[in-house]
Amino acid sequence: MRKSLRSPAWPDLAPCADLAPPAALALLAALALHATACSGGGEGTSVTPPDPPPPPVEPPTRPVPCTFANATCQERVEIASGLFLPAYSTHLLSETHASVTRGLIVIHGNARDPDNYFLSGLNAVARGGVSGSTAVVAPYFQTDDDAPESDEPFWSSPGWKRGNLSRPEGPSPRVSSYAAIDRIVEEFLDVARFPAIRDIVVTGHSAGGQVVHRYAASSTVQEEARDGVTFRYVVANPSTYLYPGPERENEAGNFAVPGGGCDDYDEWHYGLLDRNTWAERLEPDTIRALLSRRDVRILVGDADTLSASLDVNCGANLQGPNRYVRGRTIVRFMDALFVGHAHREMIVPGVGHSNRSMWLSSVGQESLFGN
Repeated sequence: MRKSLRSPAWPDLAPCADLAPPAALALLAALALHATACSGGGEGTSVTPPDPPPPPVEPPTRPVPCTFANATCQERVEIASGLFLPAYSTHLLSETHASVTRGLIVIHGNARDPDNYFLSGLNAVARGGVSGSTAVVAPYFQTDDDAPESDEPFWSSPGWKRGNLSRPEGPSPRVSSYAAIDRIVEEFLDVARFPAIRDIVVTGHSAGGQVVHRYAASSTVQEEARDGVTFRYVVANPSTYLYPGPERENEAGNFAVPGGGCDDYDEWHYGLLDRNTWAERLEPDTIRALLSRRDVRILVGDADTLSASLDVNCGANLQGPNRYVRGRTIVRFMDALFVGHAHREMIVPGVGHSNRSMWLSSVGQESLFGN
């Protein structure tokens, strides 16, 4: 921050009477004579010195927990050697926080507004009465339009949602946006920094919900977690889901492989064909097994039936006409073809496409912090 500097000033010499000191008088005598004339003479009179300059404004100290959606609560997480992901956080991930028992990772939507999602996360933990024990992190997945720093990877607009590698014109090495989430989870799992962590919740709304559903199917960091740490993935009102099989619901309400005319409907990120670099490292059966057994909460608002910013490509339309229907359909798909799966349908009455309303509702609170 630029400091404000003020030069020392002479006392104001605006005349209270005409003064014509001889040229030979010393400056000090002139000042003394002038001060005496202006004060009316007399013993005990003095010239009041100017007020001292105010001290420079220091940057605010970061509180714990940090609850401002501004630079005070920003940090950068190292996601690869020399590469950093910006984020808002209540607790610095590089420090030790012995009282934190839950990590909440909140993924922003298509507008890439992590500050707003950070506030939504703060409101959610406050509503749940768990602010004192929960660390909230809202990562920022930038595109080139966001003017990233030279050591900050950035993605294409669709790419960060799908777990693609960062753009080749950015810094090296290229990194998947889902691998970046893994790094945040790994920070929470570091026993030296978060020794009391018992729950890790990854949630996102809209485009962030797309990220969370596909991340739940393709991240293996949960398998490497220490005993006693539970995970859940809260998927709120996404435009589309990852289907772990080629079947889609037909007009009769059954699930079958659709006919021709929609060639890419089962490709990543709708399905498991033509997977990207991140997902290709796993076999399809592994992805199916991971998604089936993960604690996934499908959180949908029953008023989210409009088409604004809805994916209406062929592969998306095979999942249903709107977000509400698509959310219920993926659960029916899992019921029909993946017996014993851990997906849960959780419907928020009267709420449309609003992340804050979803997470602050009683159903949303249950999805985040309940059993």
